[in-house]
Amino acid sequence: MIKTSLKLISSIYLLLLIVSFFTGCEDDKDDIAPGLYVEETEIETFPGDTVLVNGTVSNYVGLSSITLSCEEWEINKIYDLSAHKPVVFNYYYQMIVPQTATFDQELLVTVRDKNGLETQKVVALSFLPDTESPVVTQGIPSQVSVDFDTSVESGLWTLNMKFSDDRELKQARVQIPDVAVDESYPVSGRSGSLNQTIEFTSPGSFPATITIDDASGNETVVQTEVVVMLTEEEDPIQDYAQMYVVNADENADDYLNGYYRYMDRQGEYQYQGVFYSPSENTPVYFVPAKTMDSDLFGVSPYVSSKLMNKNGYVEPVLLPAEGYYGIWIDLNTHTYSIWSLEVPAGTYNGELGVSGTGFTIGDWALPAENMNKVGNGYQYEYEMELVADYSGKVQYYFYSPDWVHIYRADVDGNWWYESATGGVVAFDTEYAGKVKITFDTAYPWATMKKVTQ
Repeated sequence: MIKTSLKLISSIYLLLLIVSFFTGCEDDKDDIAPGLYVEETEIETFPGDTVLVNGTVSNYVGLSSITLSCEEWEINKIYDLSAHKPVVFNYYYQMIVPQTATFDQELLVTVRDKNGLETQKVVALSFLPDTESPVVTQGIPSQVSVDFDTSVESGLWTLNMKFSDDRELKQARVQIPDVAVDESYPVSGRSGSLNQTIEFTSPGSFPATITIDDASGNETVVQTEVVVMLTEEEDPIQDYAQMYVVNADENADDYLNGYYRYMDRQGEYQYQGVFYSPSENTPVYFVPAKTMDSDLFGVSPYVSSKLMNKNGYVEPVLLPAEGYYGIWIDLNTHTYSIWSLEVPAGTYNGELGVSGTGFTIGDWALPAENMNKVGNGYQYEYEMELVADYSGKVQYYFYSPDWVHIYRADVDGNWWYESATGGVVAFDTEYAGKVKITFDTAYPWATMKKVTQ
C-alpha cells in the first residue's frame, strides 16, 4: 500500500515537472513580436486604380489584429482576429486608390498579437506614369457618305464612336475645317462615346479629324472623309430577324449547306457576324434570307463606306486580307465595320472526322479516313457521296477520333458549337452525288458543296 502511494506521488511529481517545462517554453515566446510578411513593399499605381496588398502574419500566442493604413488617402483597413486568435493568417486587401490621391505616400501595415506586441512594415506607394493612348472600340470607316437633300439644302452626318482608356478619358474633339467645325466634347471614366449630328449645307468632300484625349494628355487621332452627295435610290429596308454574309465570288447554287453565314441581330437594324476571307480583297454581300434574288446589301459604287440595299446596283464590301474578320452592319445608318480576329487560344486543330445520314457509306457510319487538314491548320475538308432518292434529311457533324471534341449545329445550321450532346444540322435535298464537306474549328462553321467534276 505504501509502495503504491509512493509510486503515485512520484508520477504526479513527474507530470508537474513536464507541465512546468512546457509552460516555461510557452512563456519564453510571450515576448516575441509577431512575424509580418508583405508580398510587395513598393507599389506603382495611379488614381482610380485597384491594387492587391497581400502577405502572411504569424505568432506563437495568437494574433489580435492587422491594420493597413494611409492617412493621406483615408485608408484604414482593420482585420479583427481577436475572436479566434489564429497563429497564422494570410491577408488579401484590394486597395482602391482614391481619384484624388497624391504621391508619393506610404501604406503602414501593422500586426498585433493578443499580448499587445506589434510589428510594422511600410509599403511605398509611387505614381505610375500613363503612357497608353485611348483605344477606339467602335470606329468609323475612312470614308463616310452623307445624303444631300436638295429640298432643304442640307445633309446630316450622324457621328457615332465608342472608345476606352486604361485610366481616365478627358475629351473628344471633332474638326472639319472646310465647314468651320471645331468642337470639343467632355468625356470621363474609362469608356465613353461620341454621338453627334453634323450638318452640311452643300455637296462635296470634307476631311474630318476626331481626336480622343485622356486625362494624362495621351491622344488617339482618327481621320475620315465625309462625302456629301445627292441621295441615291435604294430599295426599302426592314428590321430583319437576321442577316447572312456571303462570298460574292462563289455561287450559292453550288452549295447544299453553309453558303449563307449567319449574322446575329444585335439591335434594331444592327447585325454582327464572323467570316473567313480565303484571300486578299474577298468580296462579300449581306442578305436577309437564303436567296440572292431579293434584298441584297452592298456599298455604293461612289462611296465605298455607304451600305445600302439595291440588288444589281451595289458593289461588294472587300475584306482586305486572308484571315478571320468580325463584321458589324447597321442598315439604318448605312454603315459597317470590319476588324481582324485572331484564332482563339486553345482552339482544337488535331485529327477530325465527319459522319451523318444520307451518305453512301451508311447512316452514321464512320469513314475509314479522317478529314484532310487544309488552309491555316484549323480548316478541314473531305469528299463523300450522297445517296440518290434518299427518303430522310441529310445530317452531319464532326468529331475527333478520341471523341473528346464533337462539333454540332442547330437544325438550321446557323450556329456551330462544340458539345458532346445536342442536335445536328438537317436539311432536304434532291441532289445525289459527290460533295465536299468543310469545317473550321477556329470559329466553327461547316459547308457542303457539290462536286460536279
